[in-house]
Amino acid sequence: LVLTVALAISVHAQTKPSSAREVLDSAVQKAKPDQKNVLIHFGASWCSWCKHLHEMLESKEVGKLFHDNYEIAHLTIQERNEKVALENPGAQEMANEAGAKNAGVPVFLFFDSAGNRLATSMALPDGGNIGYPVSPEEIKAFDGLLEKTAPRMTVAQRKQIAHYLSKQKY
Repeated sequence: LVLTVALAISVHAQTKPSSAREVLDSAVQKAKPDQKNVLIHFGASWCSWCKHLHEMLESKEVGKLFHDNYEIAHLTIQERNEKVALENPGAQEMANEAGAKNAGVPVFLFFDSAGNRLATSMALPDGGNIGYPVSPEEIKAFDGLLEKTAPRMTVAQRKQIAHYLSKQKY
């Protein structure tokens, strides 16, 4: 019985999500050698827009552009009751501190390779969350974030991303 309890505790400890700080620190360490910035994507398992954002970041069309310019990490927030254990401890607080307290998901934050926050998805003209960029206004705001946070990304590459976003049909 003691062994069974010890194994159960061990398995639980291994499945507990990393803290937001651990995820950010790890991403910053990975970003440093290539002097990349960090893009943290906050989302939830139920969120279709979060899945679309993830698909874009990993897509064959534009995924390489993101990976060439950012170390990308994911944090889980705003899960429903039955999946709240998936949330990364401290992630909601990190999003709140960045001005996304009342924002829905996805939210994303950009950091430099020293861990300093550069920008947030709360970049619409009214201070609202871009989320997954779909509308022309959201795509324009997202392009502004890329210009600010991916200094090695060319205008042509940013246009490629904007084109990818504008052709998506949801």
